[in-house]
Amino acid sequence: MKFSHLMFLLPSVAAFVPAAVKQQNLMELQAARKPFISGNWKLNPQTKDEASVLGMGIANAITPNTPDIDVALFVPYVFIDTVKAATSGKLNVGAEAVSPEASGAFTGAISAPQLKSVGIQWVLAGHSERRVIYKESDEYINEQCVKLLEEGMSVMLCIGESLAEYEESLAGAVCTVQLKKGLSGVSKEAMANVAIAYEPVWAIGTGKVATPDTAQSVHAVCRSILAEMYDQETADSTRILYGGSVSPESVDQLMAQPDIDGALVGGASLDAAKFGRIINFQPV
Repeated sequence: MKFSHLMFLLPSVAAFVPAAVKQQNLMELQAARKPFISGNWKLNPQTKDEASVLGMGIANAITPNTPDIDVALFVPYVFIDTVKAATSGKLNVGAEAVSPEASGAFTGAISAPQLKSVGIQWVLAGHSERRVIYKESDEYINEQCVKLLEEGMSVMLCIGESLAEYEESLAGAVCTVQLKKGLSGVSKEAMANVAIAYEPVWAIGTGKVATPDTAQSVHAVCRSILAEMYDQETADSTRILYGGSVSPESVDQLMAQPDIDGALVGGASLDAAKFGRIINFQPV
């Protein structure tokens, strides 16, 4: 099994939990992390009207029977106002990327203050496509995180291993590096405005999904890293989402795992019915 040795890379979460903490206390800690279901539209859809219809359809899926969760859509910059209007405040509308620069001669860049001025709270940083296609380094991603937090905004830091790293059983090592570099200089207090999205790159857009047990193992490692970097309280309160071809068929089992606090959804977030079902997950 690819992740069979993960717990040898880092201490398990249990190693950081005092022996006196009972199972009931652990369940209470898990319950305190409000689930977070989010969609990343990437370079989609193609028109303003399509964005409006899709946003409205997703918002309509949020009903009084929907679980008590946070919902966000990360959309192209040009559709931010359109989707905010279409969703009528029923969910958060976020941005897919940001420049760490505040102003200046950076053609095509969008700054954190600019996003804040149009009502954006949540922004993605470190998505694998930004790392691979646009060559964004861990240091650059860290600058994005720090700038967003300085502006009082919130950041979803994306981490995850490539197919080659997965095949070499390096998931734990990769997540360790990306977390420590991405959160360098981020204080314990600022972590209240940070969520982590674990996205195994080999599963993004491929239809392949890490098994619930595999995803849980990596999430537990990530939480132990946060406990090492900060403390157990911070680790227990930080939401860690899973991303990688999440679907209506896989979401229920994923969300039943103790360290999976939500999902960052790609392709399925472009289908209102599918994403609506993911929002209305039913843990098994």
